[in-house]
Amino acid sequence: MSKSDLEKLTFELNKIKELNSKLLENNIQPILKEKVQDFLDAFEDYFRERGLVVNAGHLTVRAAFDSLEFTAFSKGDPTIFILKDRETIASISVKYKTPTRSASYQFDTEEEQLKWEIKKENTLFSYLENPEFYYTGSEFGRPYYDPLVVLESIFHV
Repeated sequence: MSKSDLEKLTFELNKIKELNSKLLENNIQPILKEKVQDFLDAFEDYFRERGLVVNAGHLTVRAAFDSLEFTAFSKGDPTIFILKDRETIASISVKYKTPTRSASYQFDTEEEQLKWEIKKENTLFSYLENPEFYYTGSEFGRPYYDPLVVLESIFHV
C-alpha cells in the first residue's frame, strides 16, 4: 500500500474520531446530566408521595421523617449517591450503551490496523449517534431504564 493510501486511511480515522468526540459532547454529556436530574426528581417525588418532608437543592434532595433521613445527591458527574442518615446505601451510575470491547490484535500491516480502527470507530459512532441511557449500580448491577424502578429496588416497597 502506498504512503498516500495510508494517509487517506489516517485522515478517515481522524475524521470519524473527531465526529465521535463531537457526538460525545453534544449527544451524551448533556443527556447524562438530564438523567441525573430525572433521577433526583423521581427521588423527590417518591418520598414526597410517601409523606416525608422533602427539601431539594442543586443536585441534592433530602427526605426526612422523624429522625430518619434519606439524601440523594450528585457531585456533578453521572453518579448519584443515596444515603440513609450518613451511611451510603447505594451509588447509581447513569451510563449509555457502547460496543463491547474487543480483544487486542496484532496486525501484519499498518493498513490492516487502520482499517480495523476505522471499523471500530464507525461502530462507536452508531452507538453515540442514537444513545441508549440506563441506570446501574454495584448494588443491583443490571440496567434499569426508569428511576422509579431503581428506587423501588433499593427501598423494596
